[in-house]
Amino acid sequence: MSAPLPASAILSKSTPSALDNPTSELDRAALEALELDSDLITSVRLDGLALTKIVKHCRDAHPASASGTLLGMDLGGTLEVSNVFALPNQPRGDRDDDEDKPSRNATRYTSEMVRLLRDVNADANPVGLYQGCFLGAFLNSSVVDGLAAVAGLMEREGASGRGKGILIVHDLAQSAQGNTVVKAYRLSPSFVDAHRKGKFHVQSLIDNKLTFANILIEIPVALRNTALLDAFLCSITTPAPVPAQIVPPSTSELLRSPPTAALGPSYTNLNLALEPVLASSLEGTLEALEEHSAEAGNVGFQARQLAREKAKAESYLARRKAENASREAQGLAPLPIEDVNKLFKIPAEPSRLEATLLLGQLDSSARRLAETAGVGAVQLHAARTSAV
Repeated sequence: MSAPLPASAILSKSTPSALDNPTSELDRAALEALELDSDLITSVRLDGLALTKIVKHCRDAHPASASGTLLGMDLGGTLEVSNVFALPNQPRGDRDDDEDKPSRNATRYTSEMVRLLRDVNADANPVGLYQGCFLGAFLNSSVVDGLAAVAGLMEREGASGRGKGILIVHDLAQSAQGNTVVKAYRLSPSFVDAHRKGKFHVQSLIDNKLTFANILIEIPVALRNTALLDAFLCSITTPAPVPAQIVPPSTSELLRSPPTAALGPSYTNLNLALEPVLASSLEGTLEALEEHSAEAGNVGFQARQLAREKAKAESYLARRKAENASREAQGLAPLPIEDVNKLFKIPAEPSRLEATLLLGQLDSSARRLAETAGVGAVQLHAARTSAV
């Protein structure tokens, strides 16, 4: 049996005149849309059932962070996310034993889930991760490593481009207020280059022009429901009050007056009880500030230790060169200059990745605090002026 021809070859054989005519309906844009692989993800189309699973997992896991894997397919730059599954939470007692153990467990669990999904003929193409957050802070090293691992897996399976793994973030705090907020991000190309090299020292950040603001690039998200899901949602209704009858209503009567679901009024925007939200936002900002201050202290200590060892090595080289110069003046043989790396324990330059990520968390928490305080100030001002 011969192999099936690609779509472009079938179209070229069936309609040669349509491809030669530039004004034809099947133009270059249509041919590009037929390509299932692209160099860059420009938009995300999220299935409604997958969004429901993400929201439910984030609510069930609160106050712990919820994370999972996205399954779907890249269709001409638009990432179709059709299903998700949650990743197990790592117990806190095991995190101090081995830092790489949570990532290894997540990778092993993802591989097993993908194998089981393929056995039942379901979508089994990992295309990214989802992360639940509270009050805006979500960027950490585990998220970055997971995105890099998913991007590498997609490239090994034939997907072109760099950093195609997508991160979907759901803010549980805004969902509790009645606003379901979902955002999608992808890693910037400069960060992908630096992550592959594994160097995040000062010179590497300068060369790649990396800051906490350009690690992730936000891309638009669109929600989509299948026809079967739309039909199911239409069937979920609240029956209207039926007057008391001796004989139960027949099927024809129910069809003539179908049940309807009444939506009650929402007064969420008029709620002035912002003290718990402001307190949580302030606590999150202070915690992010403390973590960044502690990491900055660790980086500063490592930098000072590196500077001391380098100063000792440079002092040794200067003394040996001066001694050799004096011996050459006396007609003696110069002394050998030994390797300073063997004589002195010069540590590696500290990585600035964790400090940069914590600075991004601090910026997100501060922005969230400013937004919450601004909304509260406007509502209180409106309440006071209307009462006067």
